[in-house]
Amino acid sequence: MIKIGQLAKKMGVSKKTLYHYEDVGILKPSLIKDNGYRYYDEKAILQLQRILLLKSIGYTLEQIKRLLDSDSQATENQTWIHSLSEQVTLIEAEKERLSRLQYYLNATIHVIKLKGHLEPQEMLDIIEDLNRRTLVNGVIPAQFDEALAITEEQKGILDRLPVIGSDDPRLEDLLSSFNDVRTILHKDPRSNEVQQIAHTLYTKSLKLFEGDEELMNFYWELLDPSSDNELVIGMNTEVTAYMDKMFHHYEKTRLKNKERKET
Repeated sequence: MIKIGQLAKKMGVSKKTLYHYEDVGILKPSLIKDNGYRYYDEKAILQLQRILLLKSIGYTLEQIKRLLDSDSQATENQTWIHSLSEQVTLIEAEKERLSRLQYYLNATIHVIKLKGHLEPQEMLDIIEDLNRRTLVNGVIPAQFDEALAITEEQKGILDRLPVIGSDDPRLEDLLSSFNDVRTILHKDPRSNEVQQIAHTLYTKSLKLFEGDEELMNFYWELLDPSSDNELVIGMNTEVTAYMDKMFHHYEKTRLKNKERKET
């Protein structure tokens, strides 16, 4: 048998930790002498190895105690397999929780960039709604009505659009564009300066929609800023309404120029 100090040094833990394990009932000394010295035999050392293993894979002391106490109720292997399987389930649930938390943090950052400000209650309402939806590859994608009058190929294009809260590099470029528009809200959307910006955004958007202009226009209509149903987080904004006017004039001008070229 070895003394508590020797055991602590051998296993890389403190004496205080071993005293605590004794207090919570997961590691009893094999012998306590009259002078209070504690000694541990091979069985106790094996028990400590089990405890340290379980702690290293995420078990709490309470979970460890339940597992060690149950060893007498079933064969050791069956007990461990059952407990470890439960731990895997708990870890999966925690991964889901942390993934959602990471997504909500990123989405909140993006909404602030998109709208230029944060409305806490609005964000809380959005998160409450998102909690009822499925996390897919670390994000919660926009939901589209199955009855939308678009082709399967067009649905695929929509699925490939950058999603708020994701790490898609295209997203930062879009958020920067929205910020540019925010700086010109005081200007006439028909002015040459604004229409130049509209042309740049139109070109970028067409690239995102893989050249499908019809789908791009259809999607923009879905983002109607007057709608109470927010298809994409943060898109129901003053900027969106301004862009609607900006693009409306841009489209009229573009069609007129196209007609002139054809005649």
